[in-house]
Order: sequence, then C-alpha cells, then structure tokens
Amino acid sequence: MRLMMKIQLMAALLLCFNGAYAANKNFNANLDNSLWYISSSTPIQCTLEHPIPRYGQAHFEAKASKNINLDFILQSKRALPETRLVTLKSVPPQWQPGAQAQTIGEVKFHQQFDGYVTQQKAWQMLSELEEGKIPTFYYQDWYNKNQITSVGLSSVNFLKSYNDFNNCIEQLLPYNFDDIAYSILKYNKNGVQLTSFSKKRLKMIGDYIKHDEGISVIVVSGYSDSYGAKYHNLQLSEKRASSVKEYLAQIGLDDDKIQVAGYGEKHHVADNNTVLGRMQNRRVVISIEREEI
Repeated sequence: MRLMMKIQLMAALLLCFNGAYAANKNFNANLDNSLWYISSSTPIQCTLEHPIPRYGQAHFEAKASKNINLDFILQSKRALPETRLVTLKSVPPQWQPGAQAQTIGEVKFHQQFDGYVTQQKAWQMLSELEEGKIPTFYYQDWYNKNQITSVGLSSVNFLKSYNDFNNCIEQLLPYNFDDIAYSILKYNKNGVQLTSFSKKRLKMIGDYIKHDEGISVIVVSGYSDSYGAKYHNLQLSEKRASSVKEYLAQIGLDDDKIQVAGYGEKHHVADNNTVLGRMQNRRVVISIEREEI
C-alpha cells in the first residue's frame, strides 16, 4: 500500500512538471508590469535585473574574468526553509499554442540561500528569453503546503536590455581581482625607474581598481639588495615604493588609499651573493585588500 502511494505521488509530481502551467501557484510578471533593466555596467561587472511581482528579484550577472562566466540569482522575499530540488523549464508563450515546454535541467536551491544557476544553464536561459520563451522554475513550496509552485521570467521588454547587457559583457576586463591582488615589480641595480613591464602591470591594476568600490587599501612595499650602505639601500627602497604610488595617482587612483613603506635590505627572498638572487631582492611588492560591499 505504501509503495503504491509513493508511486502515485511521484506520478502526480511528474504530471505537474511536464505541464507548462501546472503549478498550484504562479509568480511572474505580465504584459503590464514586466520590467528589465541594467543595474550595473562597468568593465568589472554587468548586471541585468528583472523584478518578479509578489515574489522577489531575478538577475543575471557577468564579471571581469579570463574565463567566460554567467550567474543567475533568484532572490525571494522569503528565504527557503528547506533545500529543494528544482526543475527549470523553458515554457512557450501563449501566442505559441501547441508548443511544448522543454526541460533545461534540474538545480538545487539551498536552505536560507538565494536560488542560483550558473554557466551553460544560465546562458541557455538568456537564449530562451531572446526567443520569447519563459524560463520557469517548478518546486515544492514549503510556504504553500509543499504544493508545486512556479516562478517564471517574462520575456516582455527583454530584448532592449539584453542588447545593452551584451554590449557591457563585450567591455569586461579579461582579468579579475584575484589576478591583480598581488604583484611584484623588479628593478635594475640602484634603479628607481619603472620598467615598461611594470608600467603595463600598474595600468592593468589601475583599470580594475577604478571600478571596484570595495578596494580598501593598496599596500606598496619597497626592498633592495644588500650591496651598498644600509641607509642608502633604505632610501632606495622608499623611492621605489613612492614612485609606484606617484604613477598610480597619475593614472587616476585615490592616493589616500595607497600606503607606502621602504624596508631596505630586510626580508630578502633570494641569496644576495648571486646576480640572480640580488635581482629578486630588488623589488616592490603591491598587495591590494578588498572588502565585500
């Protein structure tokens, strides 16, 4: 008897998931209130948002990176009390009678967290919206006595903002914070001048930092080898660090966030008795700290 009841329950769930609009409760924007807009458009982040009436907010987000990336986040006004396995379908609009809903895949919405879809499934959701279809999530809703509830993304008014979103993605930097958080610049013997490589690296850092409001401090530390007088080497390391700060300020960074210090012969990283070792010791180290906002 119990086995039969389980089979009947699974069959009922499958019936719900196979139907386009078989949910007990539906959340989605209609023709009158469907809205898409760009909330962030910078070289480090692009965000495309979509309010879902009575439910919450949905948004697609791409960030600066050397890799292709896309995340979809579904924010509910009420946190999920339990982890749920969710079916994601592409539902045809009403003006395509007879068309069948297609399953994009299954995702897991975790307890107390926003719904999250990433990579290829997120890109497919954008493709379905571009074709006028409705990416829709189906799940058992704890707030609705575990009845099947659907949350859909309206394709109405989508295309203009989607075009702007694609234009933003095209301008994303090909590196992220982790790629510029720590840098080492090398110097010639007794040199304080920035090399062409160092200037290129500093410009790369500056292009990112100018758009990241979470950057709290840039620590610039200068060092020398052990050839010459200690006081001379201390001054040399300070000049190296100061020249980096001046260059970063010239390319538009807030110099109040830049802390400089020279340590002279302290903290060698290589053997000072060899040419290659001394070259490693003549350096400026740039460490960047970031706070989540």
